[in-house]
Amino acid sequence: MSRVRSLCARTACLALALGLGMRPVAAAAAAAAAEGVAHGASRAAAHTAASAGDLLITGAKPDRLFVIDAATRSVRTEHHIAGTEGQIFTIVLSPDQRVAYLLVDRMERIVGVDIASGREVFRADLSGPGERIKDFFAMMVTPDGKELIAYELPTELHPSEYVVDEPRFAVFRTDGGLAAKAVRTFPAQRRINMLLARPNGQSFYALGFDLYEYDVKSGKLLGTRGIQKWSLADHSQPDLLAFWPVSEPTGVFTSPVYSEIKRGSESVPMTALMTLNLKSGDLAYADFEPLSALIFSTVLSPDKKHAYGVYTTLTSIDVAGHRLEKRVPLDHTFYAVNVSTDGREIYLGGTNCDVGFYDAASLEKKDILKLPGCSDQTLSTLRVIHGK
Repeated sequence: MSRVRSLCARTACLALALGLGMRPVAAAAAAAAAEGVAHGASRAAAHTAASAGDLLITGAKPDRLFVIDAATRSVRTEHHIAGTEGQIFTIVLSPDQRVAYLLVDRMERIVGVDIASGREVFRADLSGPGERIKDFFAMMVTPDGKELIAYELPTELHPSEYVVDEPRFAVFRTDGGLAAKAVRTFPAQRRINMLLARPNGQSFYALGFDLYEYDVKSGKLLGTRGIQKWSLADHSQPDLLAFWPVSEPTGVFTSPVYSEIKRGSESVPMTALMTLNLKSGDLAYADFEPLSALIFSTVLSPDKKHAYGVYTTLTSIDVAGHRLEKRVPLDHTFYAVNVSTDGREIYLGGTNCDVGFYDAASLEKKDILKLPGCSDQTLSTLRVIHGK
């Protein structure tokens, strides 16, 4: 397992370094912006996209929130978000898909932005006098849209020392306005990096070293299931990198998982696909190939027959057959992946200023949209909504 863990750890550290401060070189920023504007109209007229009606939501340095029309391959709206302090991290959407909640300001503030107008409708400053609070990627909105739950890592700031307090979940009313305060808190496990709402609204999942389920109202821990403590025969302790809380359009969250499997006297590095059905609660792992390429994030097709993974390559996985279907190289790394509502296109984002459009059947590159100013998306979530 040491080979797998070392490789994954180095890559994860690189991703965080890029996301938390290092600025990629953007020598052709002005040219990229001009290209995006010039090609928008021609793209709209040149082809009929399978993804008509889809809107993509992504964030980029230093303060940009982009709404992209997938059919025309063009930026429909660009919002400048106040108080980001350089980067937008996690993006979660309200159930009616009208508000995007953004983790910003070095993971110490959450803002809610009306997607159509760019108007700020919600703000929760997590840190305060004498206390610094970070939210390491993990937040969610309840299915009724009334509450937002954030994962808080508090530190007391004293003149002569810092005191690390226990982690907690903080619950905010989404109608709390621009000075929202937590209406209740409850204890949390350490090393949580993702929250996923269950459709019944009664509980939610917290993903970290293991999978935890909590009651929304009481905060009671309802159950724990193994990730690092999984019980797969002949498999080593697994490793995964899960920062992108994408479960649309199926309601199933997926992630690549890396481990080693014993084959006789040898240990073979393997890649598995983890699937978590948010409605039924079914959690499954299935090896699909010996480790040959790192995958950062995956998404499930609308018919649930295929999963698509991305990093330096774009990968298609046969879910039922537990096998690699196809893999193609990419122009550069992409961290985030999503899929069109009709399942015919794959969308790629994160890392750079490119948003990629790929054919889901052939994995052929169909188009690349360069964001205005060649704004770097880094670790931002790539979301898909069906536009009105």
